Amino acid sequence: MQHIVLDFEMNLISGKNKEARALLRSEIIEIGAVKLDENYQIVSQFDCYVKPQLDEIHKRVTQLTGITQQTVAQAPALKEALDSFIGWIGAEPARIYAWSGSDRRQLQEECRVKGIYPDGLERPLKRWMDFQRIYTRLVGLSRRSPLSLKNAIGTAEQDFDGKQHSALDDALNTASLLQLVKDPAAFRERTQIVREAMKPKKAATTLGDLLGAALAQFKQEEDGRPAEE
Repeated sequence: MQHIVLDFEMNLISGKNKEARALLRSEIIEIGAVKLDENYQIVSQFDCYVKPQLDEIHKRVTQLTGITQQTVAQAPALKEALDSFIGWIGAEPARIYAWSGSDRRQLQEECRVKGIYPDGLERPLKRWMDFQRIYTRLVGLSRRSPLSLKNAIGTAEQDFDGKQHSALDDALNTASLLQLVKDPAAFRERTQIVREAMKPKKAATTLGDLLGAALAQFKQEEDGRPAEE
């Protein structure tokens, strides 16, 4: 099993473009991903711009990501970019990790609107895990208080490496957190301050017990088994 950490950058469709906005609120304009082997070691990277079909790059998106209309002028359309991405993943079974569930929802909806994969996402794109939800739970926060990627990096006593809102850099930083979680001793040490702050007041349940249970649940979910309540 290989592990694919994925991030999309998206273009906001202008409210002035009412016809397009009625179809989608945004379009994927960059796919960034990192491939990790069964030992969670990075073996490959993927980065591809995507040319939007429904609207030009919004100025606020350029301010956030640095992506301009010129950046994507010669880029492939979404179907071609996804074909390249699937080819990069290869034939080995894979699980995709993303920071929140929004990337999967965007991909499904955009593919539906654009007539891509009418029978459902291709096999390499079917198995997803919301790693934001997992990581937020592991550091002791409620799912109602999901961490941004930058803040999650901060809980591990790291600085964000690269440029925020670059799809590849976001994927690389997410991958670093996935690698950390797979090393429980390092995770305990690097996130101790945050987890201590979240420590329950009742002494009957220790922080170590809670972390151990959360890590075990994460492993169950990765293995495809139902998590214990």
